[in-house]
Amino acid sequence: MIKFFRHIRRHLLTDLPSGKAGRFSKYLLYAIGEIVLVVIGILIALQINTWNNERETRSLEVKIIKELRSNLLLDLEEIREDIDLMNAISKSSSKVYTYIATSEYAVDSLQYYASQLRTTPHFDPNLSGYDFLVSKGIGIISNDSLRNDISVHYERLYPYYRRYEEERIRFHALHSEPVLIDYFEMEFDTTEVHYNRFKISQYDYERLKMDNQFKKVVKAIAFENSGVQNRAMRVEDNILKLLEKLNTALEVRDSE
Repeated sequence: MIKFFRHIRRHLLTDLPSGKAGRFSKYLLYAIGEIVLVVIGILIALQINTWNNERETRSLEVKIIKELRSNLLLDLEEIREDIDLMNAISKSSSKVYTYIATSEYAVDSLQYYASQLRTTPHFDPNLSGYDFLVSKGIGIISNDSLRNDISVHYERLYPYYRRYEEERIRFHALHSEPVLIDYFEMEFDTTEVHYNRFKISQYDYERLKMDNQFKKVVKAIAFENSGVQNRAMRVEDNILKLLEKLNTALEVRDSE
């Protein structure tokens, strides 16, 4: 393109009249032409650089979105495992309470369900993709709605859920664990996959049946577990929604 403008400029110069005035006009036009060519060259270079930067930015955006998606798939698997554990805790709470009310003897199944009450599932989200995004600037996500959804998910939803977990852990340490340890003795059996189990003597079981405080703790465990489980199900739902939006964003990029 620059050669084209040079050709036009030279053609105009050859048509100018001779003489001092003509030569001055030629030099002036030549100088102006050179300036114009330099400006055009700079503008073209800037535009090419802008296109390259935009392409690199969009390529980085796709890379980050894919890593976020990979992280969220792992998070989804983990939160579902935690929800399954919380289902087991809910069932165990009911079973333990029923055994205490109806059974005269400390049966093995009671001891198994009591051991489940010590479980405190802990969700540890994968943050490599979001940390990468923050390091590059969250504005690299071009879709405003998607950018906001990502920010809310990692900056509000995950921390809020963690607070629920921390409250349950504190409750367990202060209330449920001391009571359980008072009545049940932990037994180790390395021949089993789940090698730590609770054992309770008939004497301790009879004490336990008379302890209304223990029954209240079992109800409280069920209540705490229910609250965390409901929040976990919200996290699961939001992960699914965000995954869908990330997949849509990648499809849009692929179609461009």
